[in-house]
Amino acid sequence: MASRHPRLGVTRDPEVERALTLTGPLLDPAETRSAAAQIRALTLRGAQAVLAGASTASQLQARLAKRYGARLARGSLLELNPPPGEPDPTDATPASDALQWVRGE
Repeated sequence: MASRHPRLGVTRDPEVERALTLTGPLLDPAETRSAAAQIRALTLRGAQAVLAGASTASQLQARLAKRYGARLARGSLLELNPPPGEPDPTDATPASDALQWVRGE
């Protein structure tokens, strides 16, 4: 069926096949009309379960990413070497530069 949304390919490996077999009887018939519909239903339910079981910090990170496009820094600040040279006092964006550096950009 045509869709305005991009498609996502899923390999029916033994683990996925087993999940489909075991969850089929537990889902609404509309959710099992096809393997794609069943995978969509399981994906949405799984996302809800992950969000419900996530820590407060993880939930905050997810909300920040959704609302502002925020990304976590790569690695630990304690493991990074500072940028070379002295800070430029005439630079109007030292905090932005520091954030880009922490992100590895």
